[in-house]
Amino acid sequence: MGGVDRTDALLAAVGAPDALVLSHHAERGWEHVAGRGAGTPGAGGAPLSLDDESGADHLAARALRTGGVVRVLAASPTHVVGGYRAATAAVVALGDDAVVVLGAPRRSEGLLAADDQALRRAARTVLADLHERRAVVVLPGASTGALDGQVVDELRALHAVQELTGALRRPPAEAVERVARVLLDALGCQVAAVWVDGGPATVVRQPAQLDGQRDGRSDGRVGGGQLADDPAVLAAARAALAGPSPAVAPLGAPLRPEDGAVAALVLPLGGPDHPAGPAGGVLAVRCGASAQPFSPLRRRIATQLVQTAGTVLAVVLAREKVEQQLSDTRLQLGRDALTDVGSRHRWDSELAAAQGLVDAGVPVAVALLDLDDLKHVNDTYGHAAGDELLRTCGAALRACLRGSSDVVARVGGDEFAVLVPRVGDVEALAARLRAGVEQARTPGGLPLRVSVGVARAEPGRTVARAVTEADAAMYEDKRRRRALRTSAGERPGRA
Repeated sequence: MGGVDRTDALLAAVGAPDALVLSHHAERGWEHVAGRGAGTPGAGGAPLSLDDESGADHLAARALRTGGVVRVLAASPTHVVGGYRAATAAVVALGDDAVVVLGAPRRSEGLLAADDQALRRAARTVLADLHERRAVVVLPGASTGALDGQVVDELRALHAVQELTGALRRPPAEAVERVARVLLDALGCQVAAVWVDGGPATVVRQPAQLDGQRDGRSDGRVGGGQLADDPAVLAAARAALAGPSPAVAPLGAPLRPEDGAVAALVLPLGGPDHPAGPAGGVLAVRCGASAQPFSPLRRRIATQLVQTAGTVLAVVLAREKVEQQLSDTRLQLGRDALTDVGSRHRWDSELAAAQGLVDAGVPVAVALLDLDDLKHVNDTYGHAAGDELLRTCGAALRACLRGSSDVVARVGGDEFAVLVPRVGDVEALAARLRAGVEQARTPGGLPLRVSVGVARAEPGRTVARAVTEADAAMYEDKRRRRALRTSAGERPGRA
């Protein structure tokens, strides 16, 4: 949407068909210099007096004095400022030398509902857009005063900075796209690109530039030609930024004048002059028959905005890195690195959650398992074989689980634990777990033997008590099986 059209849309969004821009001149005082709708200034207007609180223009004077938004609501159009009358209006002071009035001839629910922040944002954008499009009517013998100076560009830059900070809580790819769109708008460009080295990159365009075709044929230049090729645009911008003097070096295809690029800026997000920013860059391109080169003031603003964008993206990337590290830490805390089952940390947290299930009426079974002969395997075949024994046990137990509600964890050197909600027959559970483990073999062919103890936490009991009972049952199973193996003359660690 172009600048003038955007102003219309913005005014419609806040329910204000009219807009007036008042500017202060050091010699002539206040003048009505620009507007839309019924707020468009006419020829031959006299300077305005806003200083007398009791005078006709006291609303604008109050806005200037308080720095706030002064609102108007009347049953019928009433005087607001100068010759302008409205039933609903908001008078917004932008610094000491600019006032924007947003109004409607009748009651406007949208204008009444808009908060002060939205009205200030709308006023800044209207002021900047009208100046950018030269929609400023100069009265005979008058000038546009501050509108021809830094106030509009500073307001535009301030608005852009506020928009850039909106990228802080977004994922990196979304943040990069938001930065590109803010710069596209703030710098009056048709094409903008932002990239982070080793990270996301994007090219955005004003909608009018997406269609560069005439009579169904591409003109080979802006939009319909090479500038529509995102990879080529990014490649040319990166190449320019990597050169020895990117600020003065000519840009290659497709960013040359013959490609339709009337003016282009390439700036780094970080570097010696702005170490807070990440490695990467920004491209801003003006193209089309009506495009103009970037003024020195706009170049300075671009540099300031890109530095702000670099800081914002650095925060976004740092936050993502921290969040990833936290996620990795949580994952490591919940996972046993050797066996790839749950860790002791996870087991403790799962027990706390299981108590909630029991209190809600869901029975939970607890099984504790001790892998026999691990010391014998370590001493006889080496610790690598012992690790394989543990890994094989963990994999066998995972295969016995029914779904995500079942939990298996390694809670000691050769001890494993299993938590299974909604189990009726705990002895059947013990048999299933024992069979799953003892049918497995390590890659080296070693068998597995396991002692198992199970217990169930019924509603009205504690999971901690079930763990104690399962532990006692497991050691009783270990003693019984050891006695049987000894009476049979079987040596530890043998099939």
